[in-house]
Amino acid sequence: MTKVRPIGASAMLAIFAMASLLITSVGAQQPSDRAKQIGVKIKCMCGTCDMAAAICSHPGGEFSGPCGTAKMMLGEAAQHIAKGETDEQILQAFVQKYGPQVYTEPPKSGFSLVAWILPSVYLFVGAGVVIFVIARWRKRSEPLTATSAAGALGISPESLERARAKVSRETQD
Repeated sequence: MTKVRPIGASAMLAIFAMASLLITSVGAQQPSDRAKQIGVKIKCMCGTCDMAAAICSHPGGEFSGPCGTAKMMLGEAAQHIAKGETDEQILQAFVQKYGPQVYTEPPKSGFSLVAWILPSVYLFVGAGVVIFVIARWRKRSEPLTATSAAGALGISPESLERARAKVSRETQD
């Protein structure tokens, strides 16, 4: 039978130091709130998803969670934050590295402003076309009577009266 020895003070100190180091390293892997806010504005550039880097989740399959590219991009954002850069400077650094497709939504300036304006233009133009077409239909359509239909088909009113009289006689029997 083996004897259990009490842990010494130096061993306790070593365990405490290792635990605090482990907790610190785990905390360092989690991006800050500001890095996550920037990560929402940039796309994960892994090439397999079209999600924001802060919410990349690769659903399905054996892998479900942020991919390595998204983690790396959030880490880059955290490094820029540590340097004291503004959000705009950080976004510009990502644009320089990946191009303008890194944005999750196009900026509201320059040519990208077209992407923000066109949906409203399409809505108003579409509504105008619908109103125009309905107005033309209403103007063209007049109540259809038997006489006007017969006249449109080239049937004389006398022929129409004879046909009505014949139908009336045949249905009375």
